[in-house]
Amino acid sequence: MCVAFLGRRRIYIRLIFLAALCGGIFARPAAAQSVVRATNARAAIWRTQTSVAATVAARQAASLSLARGGIVSAVMFSSGQMVTAGQVLVQLADGPEMAQMALDGAKLEQAQRQLARTRKLIGISGASQSALEQAEAQVDEAQAQMALDKADIGQLQMTAPFAGRLGIRTLDPGDYVQAGQVIVSLTGVGPLRVLFAVPQTESGGLSVGEPFTIAAPVGAGQAVPAKGEITALGPAIAPATDARDVEGVVVGDASGLLPGMVGVVHLATGAPMPALAVPQTALNDSTLGPFVYLLSPAGPGQYAVSPVYVTIYGDAGGQSLISTSGLKAGDKIVAIGGFKLSAGAVVSLQSP
Repeated sequence: MCVAFLGRRRIYIRLIFLAALCGGIFARPAAAQSVVRATNARAAIWRTQTSVAATVAARQAASLSLARGGIVSAVMFSSGQMVTAGQVLVQLADGPEMAQMALDGAKLEQAQRQLARTRKLIGISGASQSALEQAEAQVDEAQAQMALDKADIGQLQMTAPFAGRLGIRTLDPGDYVQAGQVIVSLTGVGPLRVLFAVPQTESGGLSVGEPFTIAAPVGAGQAVPAKGEITALGPAIAPATDARDVEGVVVGDASGLLPGMVGVVHLATGAPMPALAVPQTALNDSTLGPFVYLLSPAGPGQYAVSPVYVTIYGDAGGQSLISTSGLKAGDKIVAIGGFKLSAGAVVSLQSP
């Protein structure tokens, strides 16, 4: 009987050993703690953003024409040419006018000689004071006539009023042009102007020197962005548009913009308000809205996460600007890895 008892005891011990062995083999490992990358919320300033239509304009632009009509004798420019201020571009036939100026020039010389003789005679009492005054008046009249002749001849020339680039040439010698007929366009060199209007409800925070960006479509799905700054503000709200006129200038590279383009200006308006700058990857979505995970110490090298719901104002400098409710500058938040977390989870931080 003792032998049977000992046999049963050995079997029981073996079963316990096998159970412990199997438990060791099939036991589930403990869940690994999540490792995340952290960052600190940074203080920032946010202003309401708006977008309005804008027109790009040259610093100077003119449609050139002649004050008088006539036959073209010379065209002294080519399409797209750069010209300087005062450069002659078109000359009309001026034969009669030149002959008239030559005749009036001879009359001026005669009047000047007569004046010189009269002055000599005055010196020896050979002429009266009235004769001298008459001779002086004749010189003045002849000089005025010469000035008139030069002005008439000047109207037969078209000159560039400022330096710039010409448009397309459509005129040749022998063509007849009428007074005021547009011959070619001239676009001045220098920074491009940007003209737009901001609605009254959004114009309160505008000021000279404020930056903006402008994008003008140049092809299917393409746009050319450029930076600018406000240079002038209209003194009143236009009743027709209920908006304030604004003028700006493009700063930096504007190689993709041309005068006459229509684009969209993006600028900040309204009063500045405090915000926090966080990486875009720190934001998480939920049915209750966007949130970030706030990190609170939970032991050596460990942090507990808790969601803080925020309002997203916009983006600036590659980061998202959010409301300050529930957070403050310097708070440590999850920058990357929040998608795998839940409220109350304990995490460790990835080494920099």
